[in-house]
Amino acid sequence: MSKVLKHTPIGYFKYFYEAMGIKLIVNIFLSVLLGLFDGIGLALFIPLLQMVGGDAPNSQTESLGGMSFILDGYASLGIPVNLLTVLLLIIVIFSLKGLLNYVLMMEQVDLRQKYMISLRLNQIDLLKKLSYKGFLKLDSGIIQNTVTAEVGKNLNAMIQFLNTSKAIILLSTYVVLAFIANWQFALFIIVGGFLSNMIFKRMNQLIKETSVLISKRGNLFSGYIIQAIQSFKYLKSTSGFGLYTNKIVDVMRDIEGMNRRIGKNQAITASVREPLLMVIISGAILIQIYWMGATLSSIILALLLFYRALSGLMIVQSGWQSFMQNVGSIELINDFNLQLKKSEEIFVGKESYSGFTTAIKLENIDFSYGSKKVLNNINLEIKKNETIAFVGESGSGKSTIANLIVSLIEPISGEIKIDHKSYGQLELNSFRSRIGYITQEPVIYNDDVYNNVTFWADRSPENRIKFQKVMEKVSLLEFMNDLPEKENTPLGDNGLLISGGQKQRITIARELFKDVDILVMDEATSALDSETENFIQNSINDLHGYYTIIVVAHRLSTIKEADKICLLENGNIEAVGSFEEVMTKSPKFNRMVQLQNLN
Repeated sequence: MSKVLKHTPIGYFKYFYEAMGIKLIVNIFLSVLLGLFDGIGLALFIPLLQMVGGDAPNSQTESLGGMSFILDGYASLGIPVNLLTVLLLIIVIFSLKGLLNYVLMMEQVDLRQKYMISLRLNQIDLLKKLSYKGFLKLDSGIIQNTVTAEVGKNLNAMIQFLNTSKAIILLSTYVVLAFIANWQFALFIIVGGFLSNMIFKRMNQLIKETSVLISKRGNLFSGYIIQAIQSFKYLKSTSGFGLYTNKIVDVMRDIEGMNRRIGKNQAITASVREPLLMVIISGAILIQIYWMGATLSSIILALLLFYRALSGLMIVQSGWQSFMQNVGSIELINDFNLQLKKSEEIFVGKESYSGFTTAIKLENIDFSYGSKKVLNNINLEIKKNETIAFVGESGSGKSTIANLIVSLIEPISGEIKIDHKSYGQLELNSFRSRIGYITQEPVIYNDDVYNNVTFWADRSPENRIKFQKVMEKVSLLEFMNDLPEKENTPLGDNGLLISGGQKQRITIARELFKDVDILVMDEATSALDSETENFIQNSINDLHGYYTIIVVAHRLSTIKEADKICLLENGNIEAVGSFEEVMTKSPKFNRMVQLQNLN
């Protein structure tokens, strides 16, 4: 479901067919059979009523018009046409219709589930394949709204599409049967139905346009809510909630006004639908009887079928309006999926990464964010199990180099190699699985301690032993054992129930639990207390020589023992060497050391 959406009935059909496949065709076929059984069952009531009234057999056949083949079938089988045989046939037909309706409804239940799963899996797959660069272009409100509220509206649109499709098929079946019974009368009714449909066409267009606007405003609303949650502390401490909530209220009122307009259009069509239906039927009867000399008995079956058909037409019009009310979600999700597809990472035919033995090399690397150049002709070698620290002022390119090394972004020019193999040759997901990443904002999931550290690994004896060792290594074993449920204790949303230092230690434990080759620490100590900072500094020293460690740091105390310091300024490497060597080479670095009292 990631092609350009055409806003036509055929376009919507193709959109849903891509998700539901052959099951959609089966649903349509069952709807056709249901209409045939219903039409034939209704037709049999006409001769039945005439039998009760004592009419002659010829009159019974005439009242069926072109559908007299039903009674002719009795004669060819040698079955007498009487009250009992006709009633038995009606019972059989409507019993089969009931069975068919059950099968159809269960098919639609399966279709709804299949569609929802298909929609969710498609979005999850696209997000999984989305490049980091593509992610940075997305608005958080659009992501939140599209994968939550709009998915529910999209499902409602699919349900309305199925119901409307079923009504169209039943309508078409009744029209065909009415034509067989009395084609002249049927023609008048079709013309009337077409004219009534023209009346509702403009309203449907207005509802569709408003639906798209509602979905877009929903994106904005979700974005404002996310920002309010993220900045709750600031808004609360500065009494900014009053001003900020005015923006949210304005969007809510816009959405309310749009929904009111949709409701008004639906109320108008619902109110005029039945009177219009009676005008069309009454006009057709008058024309047939007074202008064309037909008898009421000759058009009674066609009248009955067309009453059902026109009722179906009104259901189609009402269902289509409900579909249009949700069509904005289809457009929004389709556009969102297309945007994800454009930024998809493709690794087909690439070599799987299995570890490295020598070094990572950055050769003539340039990188820009838009027109702003961030890195300029970077050449650097990082040996296996070496600890390298990137330092410099904010905006000097430290985190950008780290992101390049872990393949989150690609250079504008130049090449990154690992063991003489270009990143472009590798299936980068297999490479990233061997990377540990620790940031200044610890990633804690709303789950228990064990799952946060092991990333939902099986609770096998081997994994439990490994987990205990890791927790001991990060000095959290005693803390965990004092918790009410020990390793099964929930940590709350984003680690709400533990301190900042404990969160950071858990993220370190998670990376140590994995079999990683490269450990990245991006400003990992910038928001921590002195005790936790010292712990992380000691952790870096303890891990030295076992992992290739890349540190991005402002606090120079954490990197004094690093094998290599890389000082960046305005996207260029100013100096590289040990802590003491860089102090000797760079007055700037020397001044940074003095400012942090590290002499």
